[in-house]
Amino acid sequence: MPSRTGGFSHLLAPGMREIVFQKYGQWPKEYTQVFNMQTSVRNHEEDSEVTGLGRMPAKPEGRSIIYDDPFQASNKLRYTHVAYALGFRVTEELYEDDLYNIIRRMPTALSRSAHQTEEVQSWNIFNNGFNTTNTGLDGLQLFSTAHTNISRTSGSGPYANRPSTDADLSVTSLQAAIENLENTTDERDLNIMIKPRLLIVAPENKWMARELLNSEKKPHTADNEINALLDEELKYMVCHYLTDTDAWFLAGSKEDHYLNFFWRKSLKFDNDDDFDTGDAKFKAAMRFSVGFTGWRGTYGTSGA
Repeated sequence: MPSRTGGFSHLLAPGMREIVFQKYGQWPKEYTQVFNMQTSVRNHEEDSEVTGLGRMPAKPEGRSIIYDDPFQASNKLRYTHVAYALGFRVTEELYEDDLYNIIRRMPTALSRSAHQTEEVQSWNIFNNGFNTTNTGLDGLQLFSTAHTNISRTSGSGPYANRPSTDADLSVTSLQAAIENLENTTDERDLNIMIKPRLLIVAPENKWMARELLNSEKKPHTADNEINALLDEELKYMVCHYLTDTDAWFLAGSKEDHYLNFFWRKSLKFDNDDDFDTGDAKFKAAMRFSVGFTGWRGTYGTSGA
């Protein structure tokens, strides 16, 4: 049903001091700071993985060398693009009689709706990262204590990118998280270089993050110790779309993790008039997919 003059009588009455509409701004895009932003020209995108080789063993004199085999992942990770769209319709009379140009500004509400949809869908990868709503190549959620290598028989495993007991953000828990990331090995248990670059927190946790990463001295201690976290080149960002206020996360550089966002069709606006009624119709549509292929380069906890 279109919006009609009877439902928006205030827009037709002269003398209104103010009609409040879209008064507040929006946070700048946050998910683009974390996810690898990519484009797609297909219905879906698929990822797989092939391992390297193991450590080189000693070769006794006169003996043949040992041959090793790489492994291919037994399954593929599919990113299926989802279409999102929203529109509104107003009668010709309401469009003409609106004294405050609110209806003409209504397309900005479509932009706001799209912005929020992009953020919520992206950050749900983190919000749902402790359950199996989304899974990676190993068939497990993003944050787990039971990750496996794709060869299933290679390596000591299981591998963890969350603590065995979830913990609130503190000096101790953050140091343990950093150590976890730096001790990550590849699919053949070879050391790899991953350094955490971004601490992701909800607004309720930004005070603690600021103290941990910006204090000259070690936070929350009476001793005159230096703050050893200062040399970690770690920054924090506040995410306004996390649903758990004490959950927090670490991410390496974009090239060091597998968090992906694919644009199949970027946000597009369109409008038209209905010939028979004269109604004005406005719409916005976009199509994208978001997810993760693997768990390496990330760390998360839901808090205590």
